[in-house]
Amino acid sequence: MSTLPDAPAPRSTTAGATRSAIRRRAPRLADVADGRDNNVLAIRHLAAAAVILFHSYALTDRWSEEPLWAHAAPINLAIVGVGAFFVLSGVLVTQSWIARPTLRAFLPARVLRIYPALVAATAVTILLAGASVDVTWREWLSSADTWRYLLRTATAVGGIETLPGAFAANPFPNAVNGSLWTLPVEVRLYLVVAFAGLAGLLVRPRAWLAAAAALVALALGWPEGVPLDPNTEGARLAAFLFLLGSLACAWRHRLPLSLPVAAALLAAIAVDAGGAMRGGPGFALALAYLVLVAGWHPALRLSRLARAPDWSYGLYVYAFPIQQTIVRLDTGIAPLSLFAFSMVTTLVAAGLSWRFLEAPALRLTSRFRPRETDRP
Repeated sequence: MSTLPDAPAPRSTTAGATRSAIRRRAPRLADVADGRDNNVLAIRHLAAAAVILFHSYALTDRWSEEPLWAHAAPINLAIVGVGAFFVLSGVLVTQSWIARPTLRAFLPARVLRIYPALVAATAVTILLAGASVDVTWREWLSSADTWRYLLRTATAVGGIETLPGAFAANPFPNAVNGSLWTLPVEVRLYLVVAFAGLAGLLVRPRAWLAAAAALVALALGWPEGVPLDPNTEGARLAAFLFLLGSLACAWRHRLPLSLPVAAALLAAIAVDAGGAMRGGPGFALALAYLVLVAGWHPALRLSRLARAPDWSYGLYVYAFPIQQTIVRLDTGIAPLSLFAFSMVTTLVAAGLSWRFLEAPALRLTSRFRPRETDRP
């Protein structure tokens, strides 16, 4: 039994002392991972913006001018942006399972987060692509290609990046929403977390590490057997980054977030032109750790951004067809002009999506959470 102190310190003083103590040592991820007082939301928005900026160069056929590629090839902004999304997703989805370890809570939460905006983005993509073709709307909407795109993309069964005849005069004709290839990968990784959770691996860090190592070894030895769609090098890298995020969550009580280590990794990437730190497992490990430190280290915390609406997913899923439409209307547009116009337009779409689709869907997740009387 404990006793109360005669003169308890004010809560703000105690909290400040706790934060100071955490800063004096490298905090463990578990010390700072709970709640929303972190930079996760800010990183998600920056990651989405990085992908949009990359596509601003790619869709105007100026790949070599993309800033990160120009100075740190073979890394580019899309690799970093998509990679950051997958690291964060690995942490947060694993954290979600550990907090409510039942399929009844886990699966509806994932469905309600992914599908409302995905279905809407697929419909928007079909409409914007249809406005660019030389056939009637009746022909476009009744086309087998259009329906195949709708069913496979909106369900995340397997993404399709092209529609015949769409954006025919653009530098990249037929490409309608190149960003959505990641969603089928992400959905499959959610199922991996669910299976690992049901097997009890996520709360047994050593067992989950051993299982993850076996999965990685299998992927390296038999890459064509990896059940991803698309099963490409980029998809396998994304899956590895997700797995690293999941392992970080499982090992959160022992994982230190060190600013000096993060700075050293960033410097290694900067100076290692064409070497191990700009590709493969070395780059993936470095990127994952940098995202973790940037997301949760208390010395880097931007508390005012933590409570903003989460428009990042909307930015990601709506931007590509909007960019293709802008390029169709002005084929000579410069990359930075395309970025500016598409960011403004996509922010409007993302805001509407959050207000009318995503936020209402997320509020429904509370209906699937177990009641206290249901807990073991």
